Amino acid sequence: MVIDVKDEKKRAEIWLTRKEAANSQAELKKLISQYRKQNYLVTVFYSGERDLSEMTGLLLKNNTA
Repeated sequence: MVIDVKDEKKRAEIWLTRKEAANSQAELKKLISQYRKQNYLVTVFYSGERDLSEMTGLLLKNNTA
């Protein structure tokens, strides 16, 4: 789990691997609650199931056509 806090923008970004997402829901809920009480916008990012290089290539191809 990686937590990237941007105090000047009042944002907290939480990055989770697939394994962490499955095993740490209680901890995640606590973190979200903690940051929301401080009026932070909380965003949670979960790692995907597909190949990053392949999907990025498809995205670039689609957006440059």
